[in-house]
Amino acid sequence: MQAPKTVPLNIVMTYPVQWGRYEVLRDFIQNFYDSVGYANWNDALHFEFEGASLSIWIDGVTFSYEWLLHVGASTKTGFAGTHAGYYGEGFKIASLCALRDYHWSVKMASGSWRLTVTDSSSTIDGQVVKMLAYDISEMENVCCSKLTLGNLDEDDFELFKTVLMSFYYPENPLLGKKIWEGSTGAVYTRGNATYKAGLPCTRDFGRKGIVFCGYQLLGSNPFDLVVCLHNWRQSDRERKALYTFNVVDVFEKIARRIDPDGAILMLEKMRRNWNTTPTRRYDVNSWYPVICNLIDTINRSPAARERFREKYPNLLRLEPLHTIRERNRRGQARAWLSAQETSYRLVQLAFGRLGYPTLEDACDRGGGFVVDDRPNERENRCFQVLEELTANLYAGFFLQDAMPERKVIRNRKAVYHGMATLYKVHKQQRNNRGITVRYTVGEIYLKECIFTNSGFFDAVATYVHESCHAFGGDSSESFSTALTFAMETLLTESLTVSDFNKQWNEIFATN
Repeated sequence: MQAPKTVPLNIVMTYPVQWGRYEVLRDFIQNFYDSVGYANWNDALHFEFEGASLSIWIDGVTFSYEWLLHVGASTKTGFAGTHAGYYGEGFKIASLCALRDYHWSVKMASGSWRLTVTDSSSTIDGQVVKMLAYDISEMENVCCSKLTLGNLDEDDFELFKTVLMSFYYPENPLLGKKIWEGSTGAVYTRGNATYKAGLPCTRDFGRKGIVFCGYQLLGSNPFDLVVCLHNWRQSDRERKALYTFNVVDVFEKIARRIDPDGAILMLEKMRRNWNTTPTRRYDVNSWYPVICNLIDTINRSPAARERFREKYPNLLRLEPLHTIRERNRRGQARAWLSAQETSYRLVQLAFGRLGYPTLEDACDRGGGFVVDDRPNERENRCFQVLEELTANLYAGFFLQDAMPERKVIRNRKAVYHGMATLYKVHKQQRNNRGITVRYTVGEIYLKECIFTNSGFFDAVATYVHESCHAFGGDSSESFSTALTFAMETLLTESLTVSDFNKQWNEIFATN
């Protein structure tokens, strides 16, 4: 047998690349993974850890060591699109970092050759530099490829087992039930195995769902899903995990490729995002396009669409709001919805493609909208009492020049006791309490049942409440502040309120 020959590589030992132990082990394993493919990976891979030595081998596979000499060359050249690696530098750079940074010994054998990773001296421009090198020797031909790493400890071996889980294969314990599989991707539920801390994850999503890209685990997702996009290539070698927008992009691509039955299951796992809409014009982190694509996929199959409708009959979609009238109707519809015994789920506009009505459609069919009716003579006199009371108690507080138009809610099914229509003011000003007036109150609606002999205090509280919407919506701080001041005024001016109560009662005393 010939003596080993030393073959220097064109990689200096000081080459400024720093891979962690995870990346080193991943790229060593990747060479074996690519040689057998994901379908055979679980049965083909063998490993053994004894003492400080880790051996990894695959039977029935050999290749020439010349593939390991050149950066950019790879044994997987003839198998484009079906492997995890694509830089052609994995074994070389992994060997450099293993030897230089972690002091591991690296030995590789395949067929009739074996090599030991070492270094050699070379002269460049008169200076002696250390170069990465292989000591290569011949041996008896064995139909096997084997890597042996020395000087490892137990933590290194545990990390090796974690790295094995970063490769896509059906038996991977991170994968649960298969939802769909195609030539360019697959979707599974999450398996019961722990998403270990050593594995990459997307910062915004933590360690729940998993994303495989190019057959490698590169990120996570917030759902109980494992999503795999095979024909994906990473452009940034140094990036350790996918960003949020990368994960959304992977989901969007899979949602276009999955079959309708799989799309239903995938959409169900994403249920909490059914009402997702973009927060700005270009929102790359929004799940909105993913939901749209899944709905379009389901809609391709009448049977799948019908099955989804039967399982989820009570969905109501929300259309965008553009006008004051639409916002007022939305407020009424939401109030109607809160009073229903049936539990509805509000979803995004795209669900209309599956035949779901809008919230406003359902409210209209249920008779929930306010009937826009004018007050009769007695109701007008009641409104006049309320307007005079407001003018008397709140001089300098409500800065509106004209009183709001009087309206009566005659729809008994309407859940609103009172309502105001608002118009944004162009020039904001502050009242005598320092609160900014943001809206003009165009109309104030009071429910018909208020106009009774005993309804005065209910009418006053409702009228003042609706008037305070000049300062903001129900959930705004300015509205809450204004309403507090207004109610304090009613309490401190009880004698004045009592006088107006008498005027109210007189209206009902003379029928």
